Amino acid sequence: MAIRLSEFDTWRPGYGLATVTIVRAGTDVLATVYSDEDLQDEAANPQTLLGNTVGETSYGKWSAPLYVGLAVELHIDTVDRTGVIRPPLDTLDGEVGNGLLVTVDGGSEAYTLADHLGRRIDARDYGEFVEVGVVGASAATNSATLQAAIGVAGAAGGGYVEVPDGFYTVNPFSIPLGVVVRGQGRGATTLQCNQASRVCTIAGDRAGLSRLTLDGVSVVAGSVGVYSVANDQIVLDDVEIKRFAASKHIRGGENMVWEKLYISDCADGSKLHGDTDAGDSGLGKRIGNIRWIGGRIDLCSVTGLDVRNVDAPCGQITLEGVEFDTNTGTALSIIGARGITIIDPVFVGNTVDLEIADGSPLDADNSIANIRFLRGRISGGEMELSGTLESVVFQEVEIDDVDITLTSPLNNVLALDCREINDVTLAGTSTAWLRSRTTDKGESFGITTSNGATKAWGIALDPGQRVFLTAKVVGRQKNGTNDGFYFVAVSARRPGSALAYDTQTGNFTVGNLLTGATSGATGRITADADGGATGTLTLQDIDGVFVDNEIVTDGSGGSAMVNGALVAANVALAGTNTDIRAVQETNANWACAFAANGPEIELRVTGDTGQTVEWTVEVEVVSS
Repeated sequence: MAIRLSEFDTWRPGYGLATVTIVRAGTDVLATVYSDEDLQDEAANPQTLLGNTVGETSYGKWSAPLYVGLAVELHIDTVDRTGVIRPPLDTLDGEVGNGLLVTVDGGSEAYTLADHLGRRIDARDYGEFVEVGVVGASAATNSATLQAAIGVAGAAGGGYVEVPDGFYTVNPFSIPLGVVVRGQGRGATTLQCNQASRVCTIAGDRAGLSRLTLDGVSVVAGSVGVYSVANDQIVLDDVEIKRFAASKHIRGGENMVWEKLYISDCADGSKLHGDTDAGDSGLGKRIGNIRWIGGRIDLCSVTGLDVRNVDAPCGQITLEGVEFDTNTGTALSIIGARGITIIDPVFVGNTVDLEIADGSPLDADNSIANIRFLRGRISGGEMELSGTLESVVFQEVEIDDVDITLTSPLNNVLALDCREINDVTLAGTSTAWLRSRTTDKGESFGITTSNGATKAWGIALDPGQRVFLTAKVVGRQKNGTNDGFYFVAVSARRPGSALAYDTQTGNFTVGNLLTGATSGATGRITADADGGATGTLTLQDIDGVFVDNEIVTDGSGGSAMVNGALVAANVALAGTNTDIRAVQETNANWACAFAANGPEIELRVTGDTGQTVEWTVEVEVVSS
């Protein structure tokens, strides 16, 4: 290897016109010097430096760059000498270098070469590991090499086994306690195996895969990407598993955190089973305390993710930010599990988004309980809910065009602060789908100092919304002894908004969903004042803003052009205020009542002149 003699590449003071002799290190023998990095063109030795005097100082430098291929010393005017200049090693052929000290670029600690290399286990250090398409590529050879490297890591008590980038065919392999096979990135490193067997068997705690893709190639029947029985803390980090009959099958295990795990194009995407494995090793156990953060499950034909109590408890599993996309089977199946939390999911394009049911035989550990969906979106497809359904909650979830079937539910399913749009349908025991809003129950506190009606509480209604309101009110005079107690009820409605149209080419159908061709806005048609070419639609469940002169259609041939802006209607009381119970202890002039005010309905309280009255109000809303 060539090394450049850089000592005199720049002007150095005190060496103008100096004679520099280049000798082999430790001798007085002249070294061969070259003027090129390829060590082909010899240069003079000794060399006379160029000279340049500035003031009283004479500076010297090489007349041209110089290179050598061995260790040398510089003798300057036979007086000064440099230390030994050594070229870096690029080979240890024929040498034993275990004891050589090495320092990583940018590092400060020196280690022996043997210790340094031993800190990193690369599969290529233990045999041939050849990429697909390269002469010599062999699944058997690659697997033998990989398993040898895994064995070294296992014997050391665990560690990472590095696999280079590229596509490599392998045969089934096993990973022991504490060993993680790590590639150069999901999609950058791909291990391929299309055998009808368990490709990667996790054989110990804290073992797994990182930064790679595991590919079954052609969804061979009986193939399993990752298989584990009763191992804890399995590692799956930045991993894609695709094209297997089952991407992974975990039969018992606890305390796992998986980040950026992607499952694609399998029959069964992922099986998380509480399973004693009675028919196999008998070593299985409960499964739980798992957190899956980020990733996607797509294109699975049977089940995307199957969370199930087979014959052992299954629970305390959290999915966060996982997408279920275009699964032709059931995207997520939860059977006999307890304590499952789904945070910020996206379900889109699936045939069946969700199945929740008790296991069989039904017992205390095999019934559905404490299933919670928080935020996220479920769009299209079906949800099938049945059985115990204890504490099943959908909270702040957007549910768009989903068919929901509740079969023999023993408990209600709570839809809390959810948004249902675009043809959400309920079948089976539909009354078990219990809608509720946090804002449907509210409490306020205020003070009046006169006999004028004061707003104590209010809520805006959507076009077409109907409500039944009840209020509990307590008044207490602060500058006297009067008090009062009220329980008031009223019903109210806000009519749907009016949308005028002209240039009608097809009659609209009441009950259908109206869609704007330009704006994409939608609304349910509840009435049509059809005057022929012109008319006015009444809409509710409106999403978006219709624009003037855009074409609107209803999916059944109805079509016209919008004529103007949507006209909203105000709230109107549908029934009079009913004072179900009122006990006015000492003052007949106090009062409370609901009142309509534009799009809002308000609860107003009234005190008396000269009195300071403190009011506490609690209102409950039942709406449709």
